[in-house]
Amino acid sequence: MIEYIFNVGMSRIESAGHMWHWLKWRRVVVSADASSLLRNSIFILLSMVSLGASAQPGFVDRHLMEPGVYVVLRNGDTIFLECTPPSGTSARAFFEKYLADGDLWKMYAGKGAVALHFSKLRPEAKRNALLVLFPLDYVDESGWWHIVRFDAPACGETMSALAEWLTGSSDKAGQIAACRENRAVKGALKRGDKILVPQPLLLPVMRALKAPPPPPVIDMPQTAEKRDSQPEEATDPGSEATPGIAFPFVNGNAEGLLKHQGDIRNGQAVYYLQAGESLYSAVVVRFTDYRENQDILDACEVIAQRSGIQDVHRIKAGQKIIIPVEMLSDRFKPAGSEERRDYESIRAEEQRLTRERVHSKDLEGVVVILDSGHGGRDHGAAVESLGLYEDEINYDIVCRIKHILETQTRAKVYVTTSDPRQGYEPSDATRFRHDTVEVLKTTPQYANDNCDISVILRYYLANDIYFRERDNGTDERKILYTSIHCDWLFNETLRGAMVYVPGAKYRNDPSVSTAKKYSRYEEVRRHPTPTTTYENRKRDEALSRVFATTLLHTMRTNDPPLKVHDAGDPIRNVIRQSKGKVYLPGVLRYNVVPTKVLIEVANMRNPQDQQRLADPKWRQWFAEAYVAALRKHYNQ
Repeated sequence: MIEYIFNVGMSRIESAGHMWHWLKWRRVVVSADASSLLRNSIFILLSMVSLGASAQPGFVDRHLMEPGVYVVLRNGDTIFLECTPPSGTSARAFFEKYLADGDLWKMYAGKGAVALHFSKLRPEAKRNALLVLFPLDYVDESGWWHIVRFDAPACGETMSALAEWLTGSSDKAGQIAACRENRAVKGALKRGDKILVPQPLLLPVMRALKAPPPPPVIDMPQTAEKRDSQPEEATDPGSEATPGIAFPFVNGNAEGLLKHQGDIRNGQAVYYLQAGESLYSAVVVRFTDYRENQDILDACEVIAQRSGIQDVHRIKAGQKIIIPVEMLSDRFKPAGSEERRDYESIRAEEQRLTRERVHSKDLEGVVVILDSGHGGRDHGAAVESLGLYEDEINYDIVCRIKHILETQTRAKVYVTTSDPRQGYEPSDATRFRHDTVEVLKTTPQYANDNCDISVILRYYLANDIYFRERDNGTDERKILYTSIHCDWLFNETLRGAMVYVPGAKYRNDPSVSTAKKYSRYEEVRRHPTPTTTYENRKRDEALSRVFATTLLHTMRTNDPPLKVHDAGDPIRNVIRQSKGKVYLPGVLRYNVVPTKVLIEVANMRNPQDQQRLADPKWRQWFAEAYVAALRKHYNQ
């Protein structure tokens, strides 16, 4: 027999958290078979109660927070915890974990099921409850970014409730609404609205940084009710509309969509395909690090065979997808695996370094090394019918960044390549003509006749600049390397910027044989085989992730917003190939500059991205967003 206590009557309920205190109690004994039903009935009753209101049916959203503890959101604005507390002496420790008032536990001790109102919780419990209810929320240097899940009028979230939860006072709702970042939010909050609660307004416990999860929805047909998580096209062909979020998943984050089975190394992950999704992008592009089309297709074939799929073009919603563990990105590997531990360790280091970033007013003392991808005989990706050549676009963006930095900041700028005809003047061209005059600024200069040689000399050049600046007293945390590229993804529905950072365990040091082969160049002779430790590499990946996160956030919040890749994580630390091969772009793999990124600014196969890349105004917006990210990165 199992014993429960529940309330059978009262004239007014002050709060769900004090339900048991205000009522007469009646002891009810039920059989074990009926215990689950009764407990659920009690929870439903509690969920129907709001502050100072009669018990009326309403919308309830309920999520498991910890064993025996659920977070409940009622009607979009009332939060409480449902608990099935332990009996005996352990009850005190259980309640003290959640309640701010150390003596309040006595009120609930011995009760079969209780509800703890949000206002009575410890600060840490409040934060945890909010992150369980709103898993797409994240916190950065600007503040807490909240994604609205529930619409008005019947059960919508409110600015007042958000202010109460995050700042401790509903009176601060007006200050939140007045923020520049919230200018697009009009009237009642709508599902998908993105709202910033600035850091100065937040309660201390709410200020701790939390990285944003990858967007939960891709390949999802758009409707008036569901807007994409990334900015959609506005009327102006150079701008992006206000972003929103769709929520078909309970957990709201990509990690929560996978269920692991079997051995930690040789097992499999299970995912259930959603309506409108494809195996290509919703599974392989999202959960793995495959990049090249053939590698993605090969992975699709393996996964289809494992999943019993006959035709990858005719997969119904709800299809069980089985993914071999070895294919998964490190972040999606099983908890406890070496890869997952390494990933989480670097992300923890990223959070630490985010808090300890160096300051620089007007980028004083900051050294920026800009690398314009390709050039010379290597034009990179190209759409010749549109006059779009990757090397010309890369160079123009670098010229624009260089101009802004040198005219509006105190940063010191190095550029690895030079076009002797154009100099470093930005171009207003909407169509480019490919030339082969760009040279690499090594000593002696290299004419970019061979792309493989060019990559090798680029990292030697970057290393030489780094050592020179470091030896002259520049703080190595103020030296930053950026290689600008355009993507060429086979699936033309994919678009937006993606950033590669140097995966710690995928890096190497330049070899003696390579140094001997290119010893005619001074940069190679000065630093032929620099060495790094794993701790160096771990720090480098974490530092690079800090800047990459800041850059993508700046792009998303730019005016107008600039598109960020949303089919999976837009920050990648490795490129995976078939048969277990992995690699990093050479300019990151052998580069010793601590903070280094390779930015794919857009996908040249996507029609909308093609329009952006052809537009000098958009290229200027990107350059401005990059410089704004630099300023933010150095806490200006």
